[in-house]
Order: sequence, then structure tokens, then C-alpha cells
Amino acid sequence: MAHPSYEDRKQVAAANRAFYRAFETFDVGAMAAVWLDDPTVRCVHPGGELLVGHSLVLASWRSIFESTTAIRFELADLAVDVQGDMAWATCVERMGDPGDPEDISEAAATNAFLRDDDGGWRLVLHHASPITRRFTRRS
Repeated sequence: MAHPSYEDRKQVAAANRAFYRAFETFDVGAMAAVWLDDPTVRCVHPGGELLVGHSLVLASWRSIFESTTAIRFELADLAVDVQGDMAWATCVERMGDPGDPEDISEAAATNAFLRDDDGGWRLVLHHASPITRRFTRRS
């Protein structure tokens, strides 16, 4: 199997950044542009149920955007993998209100992309699962 090109990884990383930028700016049009317009796309928000289909997925983003005042993401442990016309980015999302540094939560996320007919990368799956960290005190 051929190794993915640097250019492919770079393009997938850019598509992944576009997804988080659309999220941070609450831009429904930009969010729609990131996703493949297809009835098979899937999304699982942290603690949420499986959403299937472009219209249902976009409706969920509209709802989040309408009920959120501000959010910023810091991505940790980002890895991008490409296999042919399929790619995925995994990371830890550290998200919170930029006005409240104490309000930070984390989710393990997988974003799967498919190369479209124009050679661009479109999101087909976003799955984020909350992370609960256990801290132990040492005396």
C-alpha cells in the first residue's frame, strides 16, 4: 500500500482546522461546507446520540450555535492518517469559554474525511466522547 503524500496529510489537516474554525465562529455556512452533502454522514456530540444524515447533522450544529455564547478549542495529540480517499484525524479537544479559564472540558474526537469528486476533503463523521480524568492527591 502506498504511503499518503505530505500534500494529502496537509489538506486533511486544513479540512480539520476548517471544521474547528466553523465551530468557534458559529458559522453554519462554513460548517455546511466542511461536511459532505450526503445522507450517510454521521455525528456524535459528547454525551449525545448518533445523528445520521446531512440535514440532521447540520440542524444539530445550528442548535449548538444558537445556545452557545463563546467557545475556543485547543487540540492536543493530533494525528492525521490517510488511506487512499479516506482519512481521519484524532485528537483531544480541550474546549471552553475563553472568558472563563476554569470552564474547560475535554473530549476524545475522531473526524473522518472522504476525498470528494473535486479532490477536496469533506467530513463524513465527527465523534466526540467526553473524557473524565481522575486525579489522585499525593501527600
